[in-house]
Amino acid sequence: MVMPLFSVITPVYNPPRDAFEACVGSVRAQSTDDWEWCLCDDGSTDTWVAQRLAELQKEDVRIKVLQRPTNGGIVAASNDAISIATGEFLVLLDNDDMLHDDALTLVAAAAATSPLTDYLYSDEDKIATDGTHFDEFQKPIWSPERLLAQNYTSHLSVLRRSLVNDVGRFRTGFDGSQDYDLVLRVIERARHIVHVPHVLYHWRSLPTSTASSASAKPYAFLAALEAVKSHLQRRELSADVTTAGPSLARVRRRPTRHPHVSVIVPIDGSTRRVYGVETSLASNLLTSLLDKTTYNNFEVVLVAPTNLTDDSLHKLAAQCDRPLRIVRETSSFALGRYLNVGLIASRSQHAVLLDQHCEFIQGDWLETLLGYIEGERVAAVAPVLLDEYGLIVSAGLAFTPEPHNIGAGHHATELGPVGMFAIARECLGVSTRCALVDVDALRAVGGFSPEFSTRMFDFDLAAKLYGAGLHAIITPLVNVRCFTDVGEMADERSVLAQRWGHLSGRDPYTRVETRAPQSALV
Repeated sequence: MVMPLFSVITPVYNPPRDAFEACVGSVRAQSTDDWEWCLCDDGSTDTWVAQRLAELQKEDVRIKVLQRPTNGGIVAASNDAISIATGEFLVLLDNDDMLHDDALTLVAAAAATSPLTDYLYSDEDKIATDGTHFDEFQKPIWSPERLLAQNYTSHLSVLRRSLVNDVGRFRTGFDGSQDYDLVLRVIERARHIVHVPHVLYHWRSLPTSTASSASAKPYAFLAALEAVKSHLQRRELSADVTTAGPSLARVRRRPTRHPHVSVIVPIDGSTRRVYGVETSLASNLLTSLLDKTTYNNFEVVLVAPTNLTDDSLHKLAAQCDRPLRIVRETSSFALGRYLNVGLIASRSQHAVLLDQHCEFIQGDWLETLLGYIEGERVAAVAPVLLDEYGLIVSAGLAFTPEPHNIGAGHHATELGPVGMFAIARECLGVSTRCALVDVDALRAVGGFSPEFSTRMFDFDLAAKLYGAGLHAIITPLVNVRCFTDVGEMADERSVLAQRWGHLSGRDPYTRVETRAPQSALV
């Protein structure tokens, strides 16, 4: 393997001396020699800084130091450090943080997988004041929707130097989130982006650092919101950007088209107690759908078994002031099979797959989901499902450590691990209890597999779509209530394992434990 030259970029301003020495040690300990270190002293007032930098430059010819006469801020100092760099890739390192000894070696190996690689990022953890490591962040594979809501790539970031120069390096006005703004501009042109699944960066948690608290630098988050807005404007994407939580953005996309949508609902005449009253599930769903939905370009497709009486169907049709079609299915009621029948009957490019146990909460739910499915290679978008007590039923599907519904049993107000319950993000799959899907994409992978009679078919479909290079997105901007009981799927786990066992424990989007104390299989 031919090793590229890495230019480590570090602006320096009055760092804690012991932390800086640890930083120095981590660079010098790299297991490859193919690096240079470009440091810019941004007018440090601590006299030891300039002296120590001069010593380092004399000790190692790979260490380059530039002195600014006055303090210009992190953007100016970082750009000055880049100006003396000659490496193929820039490695961003703060003056009080540390690299793993094999950081550059592992990055080089990952970059070698494609000559078109322009941006790489790794996992990270934090260093407490006593030197212990904590809060390891095992990051997902490239997840562009998540990046709009959260600067999850952050550390370690490695960028092709020529591309950084092409986009104008760091920009003034984004202090505190200058790295985020740069990455957002780089990914707009990047040919290939790689996640390196190793903890290669150790972020020191100091009282004044955002590693310690998001409130330590409130101006940094304001700059982050502006960076996201600027990114969306450059891409000509219509969206509103607000705050979702500490260091979390809420991006509400506005659809640019008004497509016709088929709402597919398998029904079987079931009733259950809803808010203490015995209720027809199909009737309750239709009432909710028609009363709440503000989007007007949709039809309703009911897929019903032949043993459901004409009188029952006439009553449901009488509720509907929208175009309504009823498709009769002769086989016994099975959700996967009935959803396939609905997909075949669909006259639209987009369809909502909808369980009769659901009830809508927000009127603009369909417009919001449509805003996401316009994204490149997005096959499915779903809301966060809640039960009648406000607990999460599903915030996406995951295969780590085993197939489960993310967030099940947690309260809807919780942020979740690394804020994942509060932001729109890619995931391996979504529950089709309520999901907007690309009909052609589902047809291309064969729809729902007949081997599964329980909700395990959702995991099978998720794996098929992922294998086809298609994406699923979950968004907390829409919540849908789901009056459902935990389903038994253990008897079909072996079938799923035979087909998709290679994904178990290796979910590319969910590498952290997200299971609730309750069963998450629904």
